[in-house]
Amino acid sequence: MSILPTEILQEILSLSLFSWDSTVALLTTSSAFRDICEKFIYTQLHFTSRAQLASFISTYSSPKSTVPYAPRSVELDITIDESNLVFFDIYALFSQCLSDTTEGAQRDQNGRLSLDLLRLRLNSHAFDSQIEMVYAALSLVNPRQFIWTGLDPPHHFSIAIVPQAIPHLFRALSSYTNLTYLKLTHLAMLYALKIYGLPIIPSLRTLHLGQVIFLHPLTVAAFILDPYSKNLEKVYLVDAYHESIWGPRLRRSDIEIAATSTKSPPDGIETLEHDDPLPLTSAEVKNLVRCVVVCEAKTERIMGGDRVENNTLLL
Repeated sequence: MSILPTEILQEILSLSLFSWDSTVALLTTSSAFRDICEKFIYTQLHFTSRAQLASFISTYSSPKSTVPYAPRSVELDITIDESNLVFFDIYALFSQCLSDTTEGAQRDQNGRLSLDLLRLRLNSHAFDSQIEMVYAALSLVNPRQFIWTGLDPPHHFSIAIVPQAIPHLFRALSSYTNLTYLKLTHLAMLYALKIYGLPIIPSLRTLHLGQVIFLHPLTVAAFILDPYSKNLEKVYLVDAYHESIWGPRLRRSDIEIAATSTKSPPDGIETLEHDDPLPLTSAEVKNLVRCVVVCEAKTERIMGGDRVENNTLLL
């Protein structure tokens, strides 16, 4: 093993560590294995239960016990129905365990921990009396990629991000100055976007919205045409519905019509009209939408609804 280059050993162990059930075996094989594996574990934090997360917090919330390596990614897969409390744990994780005392941590100009990835796979709850903890917890970091998906398999349509959580989530996302990739799935926009709209993030390059209901075409159009969205390269709308899942999916042509429309939108959604004329012509706006927006049908129901049999791209 001494003749094997360290870079090769690191590559082998990185693949083995996260695909093998017996992590302990790798950590106890040798001191060289342990040192390499420990760095991978701490720089790529992955929690699969609240109990595991709570154990980490209790270990490293004390000033006498610091996290040995600054994390580059944090992932949470909370698969049981405890996730109404998990944002308190996330707040404790970022404010206590990964505070400004963590050696080697990259931080933004406001002192927040910079991450390559923050990924959540958990539910929010409509009757959570402490739903504002979504913002309190998520605003403590500044990731380059943010992903929040639901727990269910693709063929089960469920809501992980409830409308009550969206204002707090979008407020946190709007504070992310490093964010280039945003993916949100299993969300209901009902009521939320009439007031808040999609979060404007100047650094964002890719937005992916999947299994989303009550998404108005004007909301997407306003987001694309916003002057602060100039770095935006792609918007993926996968199984996105104007209303419920029993109605039609959004198609790219819906966004084109909305982007060039001068009619007042229904239900108080912010209009695209301005006091000054739009800087782009209708033809240029349509071309922009066609270059940026990709609408897809991915998950088909057994019966009913908007059937897409042969073509997954929705034009």
